[in-house]
Amino acid sequence: MSVMTIAVTAVQDLNGFVAGSNSFAKQRVLDMGAKHTSIAKIIMGGEAAGLCGVSFEWESVDAAIAGSNAINSDSQMLQMMGDCGVSVVRRSVLEVLAERGDTRPSGGFGTVVYMSGNMTADGIDTGWGHMQEGANGLMTLRAIANGVAPWTGLIMTFADSVDDLLVAAANAWGDTSMQALNAKNDTKPLGRVIHEIVA
Repeated sequence: MSVMTIAVTAVQDLNGFVAGSNSFAKQRVLDMGAKHTSIAKIIMGGEAAGLCGVSFEWESVDAAIAGSNAINSDSQMLQMMGDCGVSVVRRSVLEVLAERGDTRPSGGFGTVVYMSGNMTADGIDTGWGHMQEGANGLMTLRAIANGVAPWTGLIMTFADSVDDLLVAAANAWGDTSMQALNAKNDTKPLGRVIHEIVA
């Protein structure tokens, strides 16, 4: 089971944080067992605007816990985060249910839609049929540990143009089979953030 940990962080020196990631931290995290990692600056999204999402993909929850412990025990990583004023606001771990297209981009934009209800992989192909017209990648995730929160999962999309992505997303949400599936699973969107992938 592939999982993703997402740390929502406040960062005082984003340029320094990105430089540190590019110079050593990203490779260090991969050496610790992560399959992929990225930093995304939230540019639109209510009170989350200005925060950063740091994501790590792992083979399992055990690997995610071990990796998080390794990161938080690495003196150079801690020094870099301290120098850049990085503080964790929240950290969650989620199961990757399904993905289509490029879900590990090195740049561009993305959206995260917070969902309630019973998150499943059902409908990913129908959704991707619409989303690929404006997105490069699509991922559905179910929360494993997200604290006390109304959301039970996420739909993540990646694109070069947010406008094109939103047109494709409107078509996907409007698909009658997707609406029937959402009604069956009682899944509803609770909110959306737009981010820029910076590292």
